[in-house]
Amino acid sequence: MIKRSDFRILVIDDDEIALDVVVSLLNKEGFTVRSARDGLEGIRALRTEDFDLVITDLKMPGADGIEVLKEAKKLKDNILVVIITAYGTLENALEAIKLGAYDYITKPFKLQELLILVENAMKRHELLRENEELRQHLRSTYRDMEMLKSIGRVTEPTLRVNILERIARLRELGVLDDADVEMLKEQLLGRNVSA
Repeated sequence: MIKRSDFRILVIDDDEIALDVVVSLLNKEGFTVRSARDGLEGIRALRTEDFDLVITDLKMPGADGIEVLKEAKKLKDNILVVIITAYGTLENALEAIKLGAYDYITKPFKLQELLILVENAMKRHELLRENEELRQHLRSTYRDMEMLKSIGRVTEPTLRVNILERIARLRELGVLDDADVEMLKEQLLGRNVSA
């Protein structure tokens, strides 16, 4: 489980008071937060630092929230972006969702509402990270299985341990059940192998 201090957030707003309130709240809650006072400063921060979540005002001079969203997604596809919008620009916020924003929040908002949104984004980030890890494990396991099919039974101890570890990890992640694990061990490593 990801710790709040490991979840990096960039808050972008040209309203200095709103920016300070949001940054203070998130810092107090234990998140790692950086602020930017407009869209251009925010884009510069995105280009030089790694963030998991961006909370950006929609209407700002220089570069608006849509431009920030596009740049964030271009730099890091799995970054989550929350758009802050006034009621009159709700249609624009919905357009931002179509462009890949994670969510939006309308002004004025309750700080507790924002905190819930950030916590949900952190859970989403964790799920995305776990899914990517699972995809990598599946690719590696598939590659190992294809190699085993071509060379027969594994005799090299390091490769055997590596494959057994991958199979165990897939069992932990719920991808394989006990019957699948036993079948793979039997098929790939021979009937007399146990883990």
